[in-house]
Amino acid sequence: MRILTDKASVGKYLSISFFRKEEDFQRYIREAQTFDLKRIVCEDFYQDLVSDTPQRDYTLLLEGGSYTYQGRKYEFAGLKAVLSYFAYARYLITGHQVDTPYGVRSKVYQDGEGISQAERRDLHTMYLQNAHDLWEDCKRYIERHKEQFPEWEKCNECGCEEKQERRGRMRVTLI
Repeated sequence: MRILTDKASVGKYLSISFFRKEEDFQRYIREAQTFDLKRIVCEDFYQDLVSDTPQRDYTLLLEGGSYTYQGRKYEFAGLKAVLSYFAYARYLITGHQVDTPYGVRSKVYQDGEGISQAERRDLHTMYLQNAHDLWEDCKRYIERHKEQFPEWEKCNECGCEEKQERRGRMRVTLI
């Protein structure tokens, strides 16, 4: 499976610490790709997209740009932007945590104060919403160019949209 974006590409859309290691941030990108992107597209489309040798040319879909549809020009940010916002939302929730021999700890520095869990949760929700808004533009691009993406038609046949709408949340509480 190829990773569709990297820390530098995410940095075009959002502010990431220069000191955050590339390999550490790759984890959030991989999770966004595996858990968030995979959830909103069907399996055949996803598998071709992340394949080391995809059957289709996904360059414009990944990078974003402009296209013409019914004589009108449209702009969209692309899947790299969608993945950037999904990854950043994940990073906000757990990026401050470090696994130590004594368990998972939060880093605390003298020169600053971390944001509260409530603020972190609000930002997480906001970035997820931004990712979904950007995804809608990508989805319109795909649907307007169905002939380039025959795997997308299978998404409509398999009912991925209905599954996504019905998807529930599981809540775990301590007894």
